[in-house]
Amino acid sequence: MRVQPKNNREFLFFNLLIINNSDNMKKSMYLFVVGIALCVSVSAQSELTYKSEAFQSGIFQNETKLNANQVKEVMSGNSEALGAYNSGRSLLIMGQVIAYPCAFLLGWETGARLGSGEGNNTLLVVSAVGTATGLIMAIFGEKKIKNSVSLYNSKANINPTCHIFPLKTK
Repeated sequence: MRVQPKNNREFLFFNLLIINNSDNMKKSMYLFVVGIALCVSVSAQSELTYKSEAFQSGIFQNETKLNANQVKEVMSGNSEALGAYNSGRSLLIMGQVIAYPCAFLLGWETGARLGSGEGNNTLLVVSAVGTATGLIMAIFGEKKIKNSVSLYNSKANINPTCHIFPLKTK
């Protein structure tokens, strides 16, 4: 005995459920493939790492070094981590800009004193203070960048999950 649908909604429901076996199999496969596609297109994020080595310092994602624009793009969903990264990067760059020239002048003045025994005391003190200040700023900047990476990782969705319907956020 076959049941006849009363309206369009029931007709669609019956088309999905009560059709010959080959059509049911095709529709089941279609729903299965769509379900898998929804699960595969998950917005999972991979963990970021900060490596501080001689010539390879930077933020890495899956063993790939990210440049500053890529890091900002990845962290764009986490404003707190992005703010910490931006301020840390600014401190690091300012520290390097101050420390390198001052270290050069400190070395120059030290070499002049060793060679001739005379030198400029003001230049020696200012370059030593500038080198120390720049190095301290660079160290604090690097720590801020490390903190931004750990902050991002603590709030990121590292473990992928399958959400068919969008989650409600507050």
